[in-house]
Amino acid sequence: MNYENLVDISREIASDAIVYPGDPPLAVNKLCQIEPGCPCNISQVSWTTHFLTHVDPPLHFIEGGASLDEVPLHRFSGDALVVGVVGDVVLPEHVPQEAEVKGQNLLFKTRNSQVTDSQTFDENHVYISAEAAEVLVARGANLVGIDYLSVDRFGDEAYPAHRTFLGNGVLILEGLDLSRATPGRYTLMAFPLKIAKGDGSPVRAVLIPR
Repeated sequence: MNYENLVDISREIASDAIVYPGDPPLAVNKLCQIEPGCPCNISQVSWTTHFLTHVDPPLHFIEGGASLDEVPLHRFSGDALVVGVVGDVVLPEHVPQEAEVKGQNLLFKTRNSQVTDSQTFDENHVYISAEAAEVLVARGANLVGIDYLSVDRFGDEAYPAHRTFLGNGVLILEGLDLSRATPGRYTLMAFPLKIAKGDGSPVRAVLIPR
């Protein structure tokens, strides 16, 4: 495995980065800078557990569901398939056959990855349909990712994709930047912070070409 060809699929953390509507803005502040009286640089960050590139465990939407510390670490890495999707929504016909899905990590690359303005939330972002989510669960996906801040359509307060995935133990990886990842096979590494009873966590997600 060649670790020199890592594809970084994480979004950059900065004070002006996009957040989901209603969430508090990110804050990255300098507490100390190297100068007389201060020997080092120290920053303070403030954010929710669901911002930019992050993972959702079942507890995010499922009462009594598994929290981050209860999900085996190996489930946040492994064989991955980047699937290119043209259109406004991921549909069942975009989901590969069971042999390519079972136990795998499916990442959907859409027009979302072409967005360069990180400060304006796109209410018309590409999302995963409820029907596609059901097919992914039925075909045995381990983790499903998309290149925006939510797998669900903006404004759909039923959150069908979230509830379908997490209610069946399928992990969610959101806020990806797949602009540099061509469709195909990779090894995914997207480990969360070790947050006790965590309902989500930012990750540094990378792909290793295969």
